[in-house]
Amino acid sequence: MTPTEECVAALWTEALGAAPEDVGTDFFAAGGTSLNLVRLLAGVQDTWGVELPLDRLFTEGFTVRGAAAAVDELLLGALDADELRALEAELDGMSEEELSALLADSTSAGGGAGVESA
Repeated sequence: MTPTEECVAALWTEALGAAPEDVGTDFFAAGGTSLNLVRLLAGVQDTWGVELPLDRLFTEGFTVRGAAAAVDELLLGALDADELRALEAELDGMSEEELSALLADSTSAGGGAGVESA
């Protein structure tokens, strides 16, 4: 699982009281209700400051994988061109060890994809 998927799965578990079987499990097939959905959406908003596109999640299936992909896209889409170039340059200049440490930090902090603007 990606760091964002891990965090979405943790929010899912809080909202439903049970972990998803895998990243492809459908939220409503797993017993999710509209109240559980509101809890999950609030967790996403609190964690990343983004609102999940419900129309997309309902048409594509509301899964951990789909919700995490939407979060990542929203976070990257919020960066302007200069911020994105700076982020790419910073990542390009990192060693494998530094990248691994960055990913480990974002996972342990529950920070999702670890995307931050400089």
